[in-house]
Amino acid sequence: MSCELYKSEMYAWRTGTDAASFRPLFDHLATCPECAQHFAQISASDQTIRQTFSEIPQSHSLEARILAGLAHERAQKTPHKSHWNNWFMLPVAASLLFGIVLGIGPRFQEARLGRQVASILNQPPVEEISSTDQKQLLDWSATALSGPASLPSELRKVEFRAATSLQVANHKAVLLRMKNEQRASLLIVDALMASQKTIKFFHEQKGSDSRWTHGQRTYVLLFRGDEQEMRDYMKRMGIVT
Repeated sequence: MSCELYKSEMYAWRTGTDAASFRPLFDHLATCPECAQHFAQISASDQTIRQTFSEIPQSHSLEARILAGLAHERAQKTPHKSHWNNWFMLPVAASLLFGIVLGIGPRFQEARLGRQVASILNQPPVEEISSTDQKQLLDWSATALSGPASLPSELRKVEFRAATSLQVANHKAVLLRMKNEQRASLLIVDALMASQKTIKFFHEQKGSDSRWTHGQRTYVLLFRGDEQEMRDYMKRMGIVT
């Protein structure tokens, strides 16, 4: 079998495929440096795609469909066009991934935020600083975030009693415990993770949350109680999201 035909075999190979059926290919790669380099480039391209999808939660089926589609496209090309395909497929794959991330990225971000909020409700982190001085807590929070220590106007009436720094979806965040309501806390994430103002109720954790964005941050009001109880608390505190 010629190198060109072996290159066609490379396009059909994917991680997890039965290696026995590709034994001739791997035997050839062991003796042909040019084909081995070509195969390494193809594998690196596929790995880049997998890495992109690993950062988007719950995307395994979508990843499989796209990689399968790329493999099918590669297999359909005739051997004498293989060098053209290598250069052509990289921008096509990049454009495809860019479109996917723009289209479904925000929804996955919100889903990821929701799971982590539920986890925080279920197992709140240990307090790092206790104080009823709002300025002191906000100054401390500013060291864990980026930008000034300030709050949106709808939160200026709220008083706090403690704070904790943490990571939420790989972004810096601070959890502020409310002074006047032991069941309530405010999560500030240093990223835009909510596309719209939403209120959700978590039956498993018996908690609720309200999410909104302001500037370049996402604010999540966490409440250990049902949605109506949280709405009543927000009304008392003048929080309009």
